[in-house]
Amino acid sequence: MGRVVAVAAVLGLAACAAPGEPAPDDPAVTLRLAETSEYPSLNPLDAMFGITGKIYDGLYAVAADGTVAPDLAAGDPEPDASLTTWTVRLQDDVVFSDGSTLDAQDVAATYTTVVDPRYASPLASSFPFLVDVTAVDPTTVEFRLSEPYAAFPSTLTVGVAPAEALTGTVLDSPLNREPVGSGPYVLAQWQAGESLTLAASPTYRGEAPAVERVVVGFVPDENVRTQRLRSGDFDGAQLSPRAAQALEGVDGLTVVAHPSADYRAVTLPQSVPALADPAVRRALNLAVDREAMVEGILRGYGAPAATPFTVAQGDAFDPDVQYEHDTAQATALLDDAGWAPGAGGVREKDGARLSFPLMYFAEDALRRDLALAVASDLAEVGVQVDVEAVDSAGAAAGMGSKAFVLGGGDQPYDPDTQVYTALHSSYAAYDPDDAYSNPSQYVQPEVDRLLDAARRSTDPDERAGMYRDVQQVLADDPPMITLVVLEHTYAARGLDGFDGVQEVVEPHEHGVAWGPWWNVETWQVAS
Repeated sequence: MGRVVAVAAVLGLAACAAPGEPAPDDPAVTLRLAETSEYPSLNPLDAMFGITGKIYDGLYAVAADGTVAPDLAAGDPEPDASLTTWTVRLQDDVVFSDGSTLDAQDVAATYTTVVDPRYASPLASSFPFLVDVTAVDPTTVEFRLSEPYAAFPSTLTVGVAPAEALTGTVLDSPLNREPVGSGPYVLAQWQAGESLTLAASPTYRGEAPAVERVVVGFVPDENVRTQRLRSGDFDGAQLSPRAAQALEGVDGLTVVAHPSADYRAVTLPQSVPALADPAVRRALNLAVDREAMVEGILRGYGAPAATPFTVAQGDAFDPDVQYEHDTAQATALLDDAGWAPGAGGVREKDGARLSFPLMYFAEDALRRDLALAVASDLAEVGVQVDVEAVDSAGAAAGMGSKAFVLGGGDQPYDPDTQVYTALHSSYAAYDPDDAYSNPSQYVQPEVDRLLDAARRSTDPDERAGMYRDVQQVLADDPPMITLVVLEHTYAARGLDGFDGVQEVVEPHEHGVAWGPWWNVETWQVAS
């Protein structure tokens, strides 16, 4: 279980109702949560994970152990021998919130729309090999791929929508503001800029949620979220480690940390001549003090990381692949590579200084702090790093020649979807329209071979072994400086008033759709 500190109090189920929210004497069991920003859309084809998971069901859903388990599906996907045709059988008792029946035609329409370029779904890149989806009968769907793809089941978590609602584009879809799903909740109210209220769906096929209402307030400022948590306006929120730690034991609040696949790394674009040398990249990895970052910046809510692989990848993760903080060895590697101390303590070789810019998102305090820590650590071994705050457009434009504090883990429940586009040389050419794929421009033939072979293997143990072999190669030839993997931190009250609160391994996505509330629809009021 994730760390839980302090003692939980009884949930303030209907306290301090804001305009448009249920009144304090509303008999419904209501949970009030504070979100960091307003949702741009409730369209399930706009994001793989998040609040839409409360409104829509997918064929498969993330389970507590970090695997994907059947949701609308009646069992595991059934591949043919070539891994190019996958058959999924559906439950036959499912209806949408408008009362219409959910069947294989809706599933086929959902996935066909995802990959239709005219719809412009951001999820299309998750289905590079999908060429056809067929409703064989009302409860059977067949997916046909252009290439073998062992990771395909982990991508089948898209929320299924009614076929007739999949019109227009992802930008103007009626589902953006008027969702129609088969999940445990429906949209009851959306006050733009203020809050969103979900209510238990009367058509849900499962047991009715004990938490009948979930009210999500949009509170971007962390200080305000913290104050309103303390005052009882909210029952929970996602907070930075520093802010969460400050609430330990305060006003009945519990601090909960969940493990995640959400890593932070510094890209090392190999278009920068010095960074094309694996010895230099190894030296940079040895020079950074990851333990100090975990303790000082993350306040202990995380762990050092050496590669993009995390615990979310199960047996494919090799925890023994790590870098010790060793400035002496880093110095020796740089010396041997011909980088000698120069003016101002910055190393030089053939008239060039060992320096590079490091970008981070200006609004992201965690990435800023990590960037500054990296710059400080690398200065100790004679490497000059110029830290630069940018917006998203600036990051994409600069990624070809500048380092960047990267966040990963968007789809971590299979190793392939966690690392393939980050490491494979087919993505190495810088593309400003796809700047986050292989942002270090990494080319390593053995890594390519292993990643390609793992995609085609039907043996789970063999696949896991291949990914562990990848990590061994990365230890000698690192594409980036992978720094830390985060624990996502939340503050909540009243969790001990419910049975069914569980930990889950989270993706990069976080917020109140995750944390201790990720499975709120299954909670029962404690007796």
